Amino acid sequence: MDRVAAFVAAGIAALALPAFAHAYGWPIKPFDEQHAIRGAFDDPRDGRSFHFGVDICAPDGTPVFAVAPGTVFRYADAVAIRQPDGHEFSYWHVAATVAEHSYVDAGAQIGVVRAGWGHVHFAEWDGRTYVNPLRPGGLEPFADTTAPVVGPITVAADRGRIDATVEAYDVPPITPPAPWQDARWTPEIVRWRLLHDGRELTPWTDATDFSSHLPPDEFSSVYAPGTEQNAPGRPGRYVFWLVRGLRPEPGTYELQVEAEDTRGNVGSASSTFEVAQILRTRNTASR
Repeated sequence: MDRVAAFVAAGIAALALPAFAHAYGWPIKPFDEQHAIRGAFDDPRDGRSFHFGVDICAPDGTPVFAVAPGTVFRYADAVAIRQPDGHEFSYWHVAATVAEHSYVDAGAQIGVVRAGWGHVHFAEWDGRTYVNPLRPGGLEPFADTTAPVVGPITVAADRGRIDATVEAYDVPPITPPAPWQDARWTPEIVRWRLLHDGRELTPWTDATDFSSHLPPDEFSSVYAPGTEQNAPGRPGRYVFWLVRGLRPEPGTYELQVEAEDTRGNVGSASSTFEVAQILRTRNTASR
C-alpha cells in the first residue's frame, strides 16, 4: 500500500503500454470465465488514494491461483508472483499456501481468500507503476456492453471565475453479490469540451485518463469534494473536476461531457449556462 502512495505523490510518468502485453486468465476458477468485480482500477478511496487493482468477488476460503509464472514473495496480507524483469502480479487478502521465494507455474494454487474479505484484490505492477488489469490485453475473458452514466454537471461562479465538476460512473457488467450489488466503477476516461454561442471554444480535453495506469496527478486534482468510495449497501459517488478558474466572456455556453469505459462504451451529458454572471444551468440527461 505504501508503494502506491509514494508513486502517486511523486507523480510517476505513466507508460503507454505495460511490459507484460499478452492476456492472462482469472486468478480464481473457472479461469476462462468472467467473474464479478466490486471495485475497479483507480476507484477513489476515502483515504484520498487511487485503487491500484480490481476487487474480484470470491467467498472466503476460495482457492487463488497464479495467472503467470514467477517467484513467490509473501507479505502480511498478500502473495506476489514476480518475474525476472520486475513484472509482478499481487493477490491481496490472501493467505499463502506456497513458500517464500519458491517458483510457481501459471495455474498453480498460491493461497486462499482470507476470512472476512470476500474478494481478491488483484493488482499488476509492470516494474515501475501499477497498470489496469481490465485494459485490453489484461484479464480475459472480459466483456462490457454497458455505457457509463454521466451527470449531473455542476457549474459554479466565484469572483468572475468558473469551476465545473461532473458525476460519472460505470455499472459493473456482472452485478456483484450483496451487500455490494450497488457498487460502481470509475470510468476509464472522462473528457469535456466547451461551446460558446454554438461554436467550439475548447476542444475535447481529458479530465482524467485511467486507461492503463495510476494517474500522475494528485488525488484532489482528479476527484472533487463530495467523492465517496463504494460501501456495503451504498454505491460510491464519483465527482470529477472539469474546469477550474476559467474566466469566460459574456455569452451562452454549453459544457459537454463524455465518459468512456475500457471497452469503448460512451455515456454523455451537457449543461448550458449564461455569462456575464452564472444564472441557471440546465443539464441534459446522460445518453
